[in-house]
Amino acid sequence: MIKRTLYFGNPAYLSRKLEQLIVRLPEVEKNDTLPETFKKEAQATIPLKTFGVVIF
Repeated sequence: MIKRTLYFGNPAYLSRKLEQLIVRLPEVEKNDTLPETFKKEAQATIPLKTFGVVIF
C-alpha cells in the first residue's frame, strides 16, 4: 500500500489521539473574532496508518 506524504509549509499544531493525527491551525485558534463552532470544525484528523512521511 502506498503511504501518503504530509507537508506542512505553514505553522500547525499537531497532536495524536486514538491513532489519529490531529491538525489545528494557530491562525484559527488565536483568532478571537471567529465563533467557537468554526474553530472546532477547522481541525482535521488523519489516520496514522495512511501516511508514511511528515515534512515540516
